Amino acid sequence: MIENVLYLQGKRRICIETMDLFASDYDDSRYPNGVQDFATLRNNNMIYVDKTAYIYKLTRKPVSYFLSRPRRFGKSLLLSTIEAYFEGRKELFEGLAIAELEKEWAVHPVIRIDLSQGVFTSKEETIFELGNQLQNTATRLNIELTYTDVIGRFQELIYRAATQYGQNVVVLIDEYDKPLLETKYVEEQTHKGVHDFIRGFYGTLKGSSQYLRFVMLTGITKVSHVNIFSGLNNLTDLSLQPWCNAICGISESELQNYFAGDMETFGRVNNMPVEEVRAQFKRYYDGYRFARCGENIYNPYSVMLAFQNMEFNDYWFVSGTPTHLIRTLNNEDFNFDGLEGYVAESSELMGIATTDGNPVGLLYQAGYLTIKGYEDDLYTLGFPNKEVESGFYDILLQVLYPASSHDGFNATNVRKAAMRGMPQRLVELLDKGLIDYNYNQHKDIEGEAVLNSLLYGLVHAFGLNVKAEYHISNGRIDMVIETKRFVYLFEFKVNKTAAAAMQQITEVGYADHYKYDARKLYKIALNYNTKLRCIDDVIIE
Repeated sequence: MIENVLYLQGKRRICIETMDLFASDYDDSRYPNGVQDFATLRNNNMIYVDKTAYIYKLTRKPVSYFLSRPRRFGKSLLLSTIEAYFEGRKELFEGLAIAELEKEWAVHPVIRIDLSQGVFTSKEETIFELGNQLQNTATRLNIELTYTDVIGRFQELIYRAATQYGQNVVVLIDEYDKPLLETKYVEEQTHKGVHDFIRGFYGTLKGSSQYLRFVMLTGITKVSHVNIFSGLNNLTDLSLQPWCNAICGISESELQNYFAGDMETFGRVNNMPVEEVRAQFKRYYDGYRFARCGENIYNPYSVMLAFQNMEFNDYWFVSGTPTHLIRTLNNEDFNFDGLEGYVAESSELMGIATTDGNPVGLLYQAGYLTIKGYEDDLYTLGFPNKEVESGFYDILLQVLYPASSHDGFNATNVRKAAMRGMPQRLVELLDKGLIDYNYNQHKDIEGEAVLNSLLYGLVHAFGLNVKAEYHISNGRIDMVIETKRFVYLFEFKVNKTAAAAMQQITEVGYADHYKYDARKLYKIALNYNTKLRCIDDVIIE
């Protein structure tokens, strides 16, 4: 037995009591990160959070479904599980809920189309990718297709599969929206060509309804303005239904049922009480809700990687930001400092249009916002957890400050200035950020509200504790940055003077709010010049 060993993995050092303890409790092969195939997962004894009771309920009758969930939330695994179920692979479901519920295990031909990995920047590429997938399915089902056009081949495949196998067909389409999202901000004619083709392709399902047993489409978004879904009869949208809240992801009860031992191991490896481990998992990865009621949901991708690596990190965010989200934020003029507590109707959450200038629906469906409350048919939104909030502001920083790497303007230097009590340096860095700012986001920066939004987004993106439009008993402070030792109280003016801003700080008595605070207070009055697009006057007391 080797005592007091430092276990090295990557750049982290984990202090544990014995290597024997670690080796006996830790098996990272159990965690199915990157595995989206149900059969592979089950055949290799990986952890599977049982969702088969949902599948049994979904499949009781011939219905067409749509489900929206963020990326890496288990949509592909859900469709793979449904595929295995309809293929009658009973042996894969031993010990799961559906094994007790299902008595018949009828075998159906399955057409599964996966658009998550293909390239769809033009109509030609979209036709090519779909044509390949249809041909691969036809080969697997021993069906010879005679039609030459892709839409005709899809209809022929459904008909021939149903007649050849004597059972109606199951159609599963994963990431149905990817061709539309990839062409959303390219040449209008290109996007229209893809849209018209995709609409016709999915319209095949309506014309083939008599041969269909079950249809399910998944994606990140429901693209309302392109009217894709008008061709499908009775498509049931599961995305906001309370009973489907936990159909993907890991609920609180599932976390405790499936990962209690993993929590204890995580605590021993990291020298943390198990209560603290639970609290940190909740802080980092919990907080999603996809309906007006129900348990909060943990991000399954991040949870599995945290257990596999025995370390908290921003796994979901660093796995890749959807390109369409960056493009949308680049093309919308929107005040992003009002996202926490944003109140939305259900139509805003489930209908994504590209022309309304409001990206909230996309942010919700992409997983950067979630449902925090529901009252009077209105949904209150907010960031689900620490990982997502910090990740979103990192994205926003890329969008708003594309030149933010020059002249020392970066997160480390801004944090150092704030934490070391260097108000002059802090203002200089914020000024560099305003100079670097992508002003396509705000074509009108005449008002203080826009300036507040810009600076708040910048400071928040750099990980500082910041409050914008901070209400106190005797007024409203434009912005406050707080660290352990310092408080920075900001008042902004636009095309006026710093003296006018400092006069307001003094006359209203903003600093009185902190008179019993032991931290050192800096009052910062500044003026922003819209013509020069920089801070041209500053007073610091």
